[in-house]
Amino acid sequence: MKYGVLGTGDVAQTIASKLIELGHTVMLGSRESNNQKSLEWSKKNGKNAKIGTFKETAIFGERIFNCVKGIFAIDALKSAEINNLKGKILIDLTNPYIYKDGHIILDSKYSGHTSLGEEIQKLIPETKVVKTLNYLGCNLMTNPQKLNDDITGFYCGNDVKAKESVKEILNNFGWKETFDLGDITMARYTEMLGAFWVPVYGQLGNMNWGLKLVKDLKK
Repeated sequence: MKYGVLGTGDVAQTIASKLIELGHTVMLGSRESNNQKSLEWSKKNGKNAKIGTFKETAIFGERIFNCVKGIFAIDALKSAEINNLKGKILIDLTNPYIYKDGHIILDSKYSGHTSLGEEIQKLIPETKVVKTLNYLGCNLMTNPQKLNDDITGFYCGNDVKAKESVKEILNNFGWKETFDLGDITMARYTEMLGAFWVPVYGQLGNMNWGLKLVKDLKK
């Protein structure tokens, strides 16, 4: 399958490289097609690694991963052009974080009675947005088995079949435990949950930890 990955940072490159490892062809998208990070990534990942602009990447991908910095996510999707995303699954890994004085706050435009995931779905109503993997470090996104215990891969979105496809992607990434939180409004909680990494990182000094949903199987 052809995937488009919007962004060139650690999250984007982690996801894109794993997709290539799984046998897919991937285009890494940025504002400019000759982005230095993209060029270096493509050299490392062979013939199935393509690079392009946000627009070119949206056209190329049958499915799209949105891995840009959260506060720039809406602008990046506008640059990709809404029609190029129509009918596709967009897997959204973004968070609307503002970093200040060693803490994280949610951008006020995407908190309270909405979330970045919801606003993305409103922007591209004919695209099937599924939020996932935005609440943990990128070192575990495609390698959850790095930890000694199975952690939970949470996801949410409005389209049932799109969520089933994303669950399959998570399984291919190595996730044994997954959990459907519901519709895209549940992105409010995973976006808040993602900020939890700050105090934990402050105590552990690393991102090698995750969350496990332990259920009462008797009920």
